Amino acid sequence: MESVYVGYGWVGVIAAIIAAKWAMELGFRQTRQLLWSIAGFVLPPVALLALYVRLIRQCAKDGKPAAAW
Repeated sequence: MESVYVGYGWVGVIAAIIAAKWAMELGFRQTRQLLWSIAGFVLPPVALLALYVRLIRQCAKDGKPAAAW
């Protein structure tokens, strides 16, 4: 049973790193980057989905292809 918690912990850490990176690319301040990182650790799918949608919308607004980031 412990391996399930260890596995989820690593998923949370990786999601937190990705969420912080995407928040940095969106131009958020460090405080909001930290909050998104914590959200990525606690609720990885929700935080990553929200940031991913924001990145796609920002790319569309800037006229860049969505996969260019």
